[in-house]
Amino acid sequence: MADKADFETVTWQGTAGIEQAHELRDELLAAFEKSSDVRLDISKVEDIDITGIQIIIAAQKEAEKQHKSFCITGTIPSIIDEFTAASSISLKIYAQDNEKEEAHV
Repeated sequence: MADKADFETVTWQGTAGIEQAHELRDELLAAFEKSSDVRLDISKVEDIDITGIQIIIAAQKEAEKQHKSFCITGTIPSIIDEFTAASSISLKIYAQDNEKEEAHV
């Protein structure tokens, strides 16, 4: 019996790009193996490219395929908002209600 909520949080920091793609993807896939609720914290990401964005979108599709839950938790850095806005992409649809998240801490 687990006292805590059944979720796994993956935290990205620094650069989330093509050079880190395999590691970032593998972290998310491992989280999906451990839990039915995966949360991605990108609040410490300082640089991202389209590969990082594609991994996030693919994670959402993987969650749907496995009938699991996926969301972004924490604050989405302005650098990511600017990049995605210029690309006509929004990650805010994947963001969860941060007040609920803080209540679990």
